[in-house]
Amino acid sequence: MLLELTALEARELKEVLDSSLRELLDEIAHADHRAYREMLQARYDRLEQLSHKLQASVESEQVYA
Repeated sequence: MLLELTALEARELKEVLDSSLRELLDEIAHADHRAYREMLQARYDRLEQLSHKLQASVESEQVYA
């Protein structure tokens, strides 16, 4: 799947994603059940990878995600 974004859209999406990652870290830290914490951590890992891809795209100004 290929999604074309403007530079502004990519930066704004990156900001929203980074905010969600910070919230997830807090939720992971406060999770009581191991299975739930592991599910949150897996989600965090996936979103963090996406954030890195977006960052690379924003920096190169050729914005495809």
